[in-house]
Amino acid sequence: MSVNDRFALRDSVEVSQGFGRPLASKMKMVGHVVAELRGPDGQLKQRESVHNLVTDVGDQYHASLAYGTAGWTYRMKTGSASTAAAKNGAGSFVAVADYNSGSAHAMAATYPKVGASANICQWQVLWAAGENTNTIRRVGIVDNATDAGEADASNTMSMAVFGADITKGASDTLTVTWTVTFLGA
Repeated sequence: MSVNDRFALRDSVEVSQGFGRPLASKMKMVGHVVAELRGPDGQLKQRESVHNLVTDVGDQYHASLAYGTAGWTYRMKTGSASTAAAKNGAGSFVAVADYNSGSAHAMAATYPKVGASANICQWQVLWAAGENTNTIRRVGIVDNATDAGEADASNTMSMAVFGADITKGASDTLTVTWTVTFLGA
């Protein structure tokens, strides 16, 4: 995967050495979301690949990992709005108005997990035939275990908006694999 700086997330970390001058580090985190729609025969019908945007709450969540205070129960939810992903506000969560009924789904049994290397974290959800039968334009990683609709901005870690509509039929399966790569200093 090539890294495009337009999609790189940068956080600066300052470590005081007690000399009055902090050390600066530029940590980068790149997120990539892939959705694969398969027909009842298992054949790939559509593949969408986009970069995600980590919300303000996601930034806080990642920072809290260093302290072990996050306490999130990961889920994914989908929505039908084409609103651009945003750090906060309407683009930072799947709202009641665009929530796809039945899309709240727990991660696959072995997720989240470290990916191919120690600096990669992956989340994955599989919506089976008959589940989340909708037009899907956006997906979010949330800490909202209910199927009540809204995973508001305070419960949404990351959002991704697909470039094309994904129309999941009743016989289709949809797998969303979300990969975040920490690029370090």
